[in-house]
Amino acid sequence: MNKKVIIIALAICIITITILTNKTTYSMSFNLTNSQTNEAIEYGKKNRRMSLKEFIKPWVVHLGDEIGWATLYTAYHNVAFKSKKAAVERREMSQGEILRALRIKENMTFTVSVFGDYMEFARGYNAICSCGDKTIYPIYSYFPEYAEPSSVYPNLPSFVAGCVFKFPKEDIDPNSNITLLVTSPEGKELKFVFVLAKIK
Repeated sequence: MNKKVIIIALAICIITITILTNKTTYSMSFNLTNSQTNEAIEYGKKNRRMSLKEFIKPWVVHLGDEIGWATLYTAYHNVAFKSKKAAVERREMSQGEILRALRIKENMTFTVSVFGDYMEFARGYNAICSCGDKTIYPIYSYFPEYAEPSSVYPNLPSFVAGCVFKFPKEDIDPNSNITLLVTSPEGKELKFVFVLAKIK
């Protein structure tokens, strides 16, 4: 009888630890602990040979090669990316680099790649976020004056542009889903849904 009780207690402990560990590891956090920061540094080092496209995949919502995609820059992602860069350069990240990488926690930052048919198409793109019943407006927007030729140039869509949108984090629940709605000046909409609970 005692053996059964001990086995059940151990099983409950293992399940609890697994759940807590998974939540810590996979839930997005604005403020990384020292342990999470070190984990991000190691992730960057371990994946230094990975292509950029593969490396950023966990933070990207991809709608199609000629439609668009959005990347969410979390603190973990930023530290990991800077660590990968340092590892490629065969050096350790300095404390200053780590602190600068962690500053991204002040806002929720997205880069969005969009496609169009002429060089100036990205001027005037807008974005809003929705989290639950809250609508969140950007505190910073950037779109290039001139887009770059796309991979299918001169065929349509001929150009691709990288836009940046930053949102205040106060109304964002890191365990929820967030929808980024990007709208062109002509009214074309792109919807990117991020499951924050599954993003480091």
